[in-house]
Amino acid sequence: MAAGYELSKAGKYVEVYEKWEEVGGLARTIKKGKFLFDTGPHRWYAKNDKVNNWMLELMGKEIIKVPRLTRIYFDHHFFYYPIRIFNALSGIGILRAFWSIIDYIKARLKHRLFKPKLLTMEDGYINQFGKTLYEIFFKRYSEKLWGQDCTKISIDWVGQRTRGLNIFTLIKESIFKSKSVVSLVDEFFYPEKGVGRIAQKMAEEIIKNKGRIVTNAEIFRINRKDAKIVSVSVRIGMRVETVNGTHFISSIPLNDLIDKLSPKADKNILALSGKLTYRDELQVALFIKKVKMTPDTWLYVHPKEIPFMRMMEMDNWSSLLSPKGTTTLVFELACNEGDALWRKKDKAVIDLTVDSFIKEFGLIEKKDIIGGYVHRVPKEYPVYHIGYRLEVNEIIAYTKKFQNLSVVGRNGTFRYNNMDHSIEMGMYAAANIIEGRDKYDIQSVNIEREYLEEKKIENIEDEAVEEPARKKN
Repeated sequence: MAAGYELSKAGKYVEVYEKWEEVGGLARTIKKGKFLFDTGPHRWYAKNDKVNNWMLELMGKEIIKVPRLTRIYFDHHFFYYPIRIFNALSGIGILRAFWSIIDYIKARLKHRLFKPKLLTMEDGYINQFGKTLYEIFFKRYSEKLWGQDCTKISIDWVGQRTRGLNIFTLIKESIFKSKSVVSLVDEFFYPEKGVGRIAQKMAEEIIKNKGRIVTNAEIFRINRKDAKIVSVSVRIGMRVETVNGTHFISSIPLNDLIDKLSPKADKNILALSGKLTYRDELQVALFIKKVKMTPDTWLYVHPKEIPFMRMMEMDNWSSLLSPKGTTTLVFELACNEGDALWRKKDKAVIDLTVDSFIKEFGLIEKKDIIGGYVHRVPKEYPVYHIGYRLEVNEIIAYTKKFQNLSVVGRNGTFRYNNMDHSIEMGMYAAANIIEGRDKYDIQSVNIEREYLEEKKIENIEDEAVEEPARKKN
């Protein structure tokens, strides 16, 4: 959508084909009756000022600032997230706090003295926080999210979510909060009528610029000749269209892109593509005759016996999303498409969620519930299995052989992007087409080493011009 928007502004004719019934992908706002709710907590925060200013200009007066409170629910206690070290240590008890500090020191000494090879998610978290804090704050939730042991997931997940974060930096932040660092702990930007408005606004502008948006449209074949994509075959309802173009930008899952190529991709590339897997999700929305039941924008729920891993309360985001005196609670249940949870009927999923929420938190009664809705999300998260990176790199290199193809987005590049990262990729893809050369390296987005939830602002003037590090030589 971002690429299409930028291209249409530059006077290019654009057609966007969206698989679902409305634009937005993984960052949609769904409307049911008078209720609006997001498909998971999508806050806007961009470390790149150019991207941030782009969004603010696009959305104008629709943007509000939302105070952020995110917590972890663990063993009937609430802890701040990102972790506040004194809150965490005081909340887990004296003995576990003592072992947390000892284990952290041991982990850091081991890292400095022996330089162990870090391969798995477990390796990464223990290296950053020590074994005790890893087992308390990361192990259970991660295994609940991925449905498998942390030793089977690549350390890259840790690098993408908590890079540069450890006990020492948390203590420094708690005692000496720097004015040169902006942190997500405090607040974020948000469209007052839901995060889906960002995609909707881009679609409106594309149509205004004489472009075309087609929903309920599934790409089933990508036709190639030599080193170019010549057309795509699209199924729109009961009819089929063949769409020609000079340039093609794909955000469909990377393995789907490879599987749909015609003629078929090389056998080794098809084999690598077949190894890529995703984690899926059920999102349960409950419409409630109460407001402000929690102070949280969203809450991570660790106990494995509770089916949902995360929940959010929409009136903590914007008062315009629900009728007065009501709100929507959104619960996320991780699963695999086709497993027992995925196959449950909607009513059974809603009942499971309601019963566990009332039993554990006691914030509502069944009579407070106006209704419910289940949104099924295939391929919510790319799974970083051990060795995935070499496979993805080889597949991406293969796609670069096609002179007029760009791959962008979370699933398009098999990278756990935030919303701003995917928009940045789209902007760079459009810029490369407009300028007629590969000025920007799309694959350089979201590989910075600093912690994703904060940024230094001393060079903000330089940052606002453009990102030289992401330009190709």
